[in-house]
Amino acid sequence: MEITPSRHQHQAPPSKDELGLLGEEHAETHLVAAGHIVLDRRWRSRHGELDLITLDDGVLVAVEVKTRRGRGWGHPFEAVTPVKLHRLHRLLREYAAQHSGVRVPLRVDAVSVLFPAERDTALGVPEIEHLEDLRP
Repeated sequence: MEITPSRHQHQAPPSKDELGLLGEEHAETHLVAAGHIVLDRRWRSRHGELDLITLDDGVLVAVEVKTRRGRGWGHPFEAVTPVKLHRLHRLLREYAAQHSGVRVPLRVDAVSVLFPAERDTALGVPEIEHLEDLRP
């Protein structure tokens, strides 16, 4: 006899890290649908991490993904500060120097993945926004 979980049984909500990874997956799907080619995910150097690196019509793009569940902590883009943008631009130049034999234009984008704030564990369909060419 197989035991199946009740419809009323709840799983724990995703952790902050799990929510972030899920947001990156949604952002990647959105970017690919918009024509980006994903080159790297969660690239790390000793100076920090880039969530996604894509190629968009010949431009090398670092994409910062900000994921939230509701707006209780503000809009996700509020976390993309000028200090963070400086670091993202520096990391993208570092990535390009390590991976590109040909000079290409560079750009920093941000994607906001905002899940509904309902209290149950089902996340629902997120609202996704994409800002291009962010500068400090």
